[in-house]
Amino acid sequence: MDASDDSDSVPDCVSEASIPTRDILEVIRCAPQPVVNTGYLAERFGVPIWAMYARLESLTEAGVLEHMEVRNRGHLWWKSFETELDEL
Repeated sequence: MDASDDSDSVPDCVSEASIPTRDILEVIRCAPQPVVNTGYLAERFGVPIWAMYARLESLTEAGVLEHMEVRNRGHLWWKSFETELDEL
């Protein structure tokens, strides 16, 4: 899935593939910090952490997001430089 996903809304389900890329990017953009953790996003979309993690991993592999694992504290996610440039 890429940043040009055409879905209009977040479906009421737990399928990580069903969360539109642009909705995830919008939540990250509007977050109080430029970096968010998996739990923050899972709560915002009402999905289990494992489902959100899987979706975020797929976006990282696609180059939409960047990621860092914080030892014993979870994972942090942010928009890639390329994604930031595409939004300008």
